[in-house]
Amino acid sequence: MTVTATAAASAVRSMSGAPPPAAEQPPLAVGLVGLLVAVRLCQVAAWPVAVLTGGTAGLHSMLGASTVYAAQTLAVVGVLAAVWRQRAVPPTVAVLDAAVAVMALLAGGLLTRPGAGTGFSHPALPAAIGAGLTVAFALSARRAAAWYTALAIAYLLGVHGTVSLGLVALSGAAANLLILVGMPVAAGLVVRALRHAEQRARSAAVQADAAEIRAADAEAALTEARRRLAAHTAHVAELAQQHRTLHDTVLPIIDGLVRGAVDAGDPAVRQRLAADAEHLRGLITSAGSTVGLRLVGELAGLARELAPTGLTVHRHITDVPEDVPPDVVRAIAGAVREALNNVIRHSGTSTAWVTVVGLAADDDERDPASLRVTVADRGRGFDPDRVRPRLGLSRSVRERIGEVGGEVRVDSGAGLGTTVEMTWPAGASTPTGS
Repeated sequence: MTVTATAAASAVRSMSGAPPPAAEQPPLAVGLVGLLVAVRLCQVAAWPVAVLTGGTAGLHSMLGASTVYAAQTLAVVGVLAAVWRQRAVPPTVAVLDAAVAVMALLAGGLLTRPGAGTGFSHPALPAAIGAGLTVAFALSARRAAAWYTALAIAYLLGVHGTVSLGLVALSGAAANLLILVGMPVAAGLVVRALRHAEQRARSAAVQADAAEIRAADAEAALTEARRRLAAHTAHVAELAQQHRTLHDTVLPIIDGLVRGAVDAGDPAVRQRLAADAEHLRGLITSAGSTVGLRLVGELAGLARELAPTGLTVHRHITDVPEDVPPDVVRAIAGAVREALNNVIRHSGTSTAWVTVVGLAADDDERDPASLRVTVADRGRGFDPDRVRPRLGLSRSVRERIGEVGGEVRVDSGAGLGTTVEMTWPAGASTPTGS
């Protein structure tokens, strides 16, 4: 799922030390990065303003101070560009930023005159404070503390000429140290608290999503269980109906044969037994399908109904899908009845074959049918080009199957018999109430 994939990707990035892509950054992280960039740009702009308003009397060399400022500014601009592009502060970028700040503090402090190292004459101090903020955003508490210590030492070494002047200068240096280190530490604590709060909120959201997914899975499982129970109930009911049919049809004639009350040589009895045998075969081949059992019952009834006409019907039913609606079963039974009536009236033969087969969709053959029924005979047939389709085929067969979304194809030839093929595609529309 999407949540799992995102979590896995985040875990890999966390282990590798790589920040997540900008598109995956949470809103809080993006907002903090924007604030950091804005603050640092203001800090970089502080020294030129101080020089323009306060002069250069506190510097040993304006050229040297400008060089330190320019080098540090270029580094800061590069850092901010990388941070803004990724909407995050990579640890390697934070380390580079802090290292440049350490060197700039040392060099910039040495370029200030004694007594001016704690004021705005220092060319590296404002941007170095921003480096402490970058460290607070990206590094662990232990690594950040090490870099804070390095920044403080570099600052004190750079302005040692000022610090050695006495208590007043020392207090100014202490105030700058508090800003240089204390402000990033406080900012780091706030950032970590906000991140923890956001992580807890995101974790709660993920847990809520997981709970919703589990509930949906449970609902789906319950629906499936209900469907299976309904299918099993229908199957049991259909079996009970078939058992009653067997009790009322097949068993009496077998019982009559056992008791000698029925003449086994009587052609009508033999024809009845053949029909019953076909019925039993159909039940065996369709025992796993409720719809198959229903079709077996319908076609067995047709065979018995047409037995007095002398027509023998061989039936084969297999792999009937369970999603065939009852209206489709009734339409098929009615269409098969009319097709068999046509065999009796026009074929000149006394034998017909009825085949019902369930079909899976096959992309190679482009056959979307889920059920195919054929009624075939080897009678005289007819030439479709010379003989108009008979009324029974046109209305009773085609209309019945067409009403449930199926199709009918008739294949015949003079002296070649006739095959009526009915197909019902999966998902075909059926009349309301099906």
